[in-house]
Amino acid sequence: MIPADVLAQLRDIETPPLAGPWPPAPGWWLLVGLIVVMVVAGLVLARRRHRRHAPRREALARLAGHGIPDNAGPEWFAAVNRLLKQTALSLYPADHPAALSGNQWRDFLTRTSNIPRDSWQQLVNASYQRQSELPPAEAYRLAERWIRRQRW
Repeated sequence: MIPADVLAQLRDIETPPLAGPWPPAPGWWLLVGLIVVMVVAGLVLARRRHRRHAPRREALARLAGHGIPDNAGPEWFAAVNRLLKQTALSLYPADHPAALSGNQWRDFLTRTSNIPRDSWQQLVNASYQRQSELPPAEAYRLAERWIRRQRW
């Protein structure tokens, strides 16, 4: 057994001071650094995407500016075709879409989209017809769909 006087000489256990919240452990610094890098990279990528899609937004805004008339004449269809050509020129400059007309223009639109050839034929011909077979709302949807589905 332990003599009583030895037990009397023992002191209480001293606990170390509690660790404060500052400075954080190295793992937390790494986590904060990683989060900062990811946020900056996300912002850079979002800005690039926004800039890359600016021509699409502009083309869609110009198309919306033409509106969908109840009774469209050849001028309206020609304006939609002109807008599609201007957009195609910024996307496919090597194909020289501004020089295309008629069946060549129809084939170009068919090749650069998954829209049937007959729909494009009606849109191309509508610029030269007094009364188009293609309703203006359908022509508007065709143009909008083509613009939205292009790779920018």
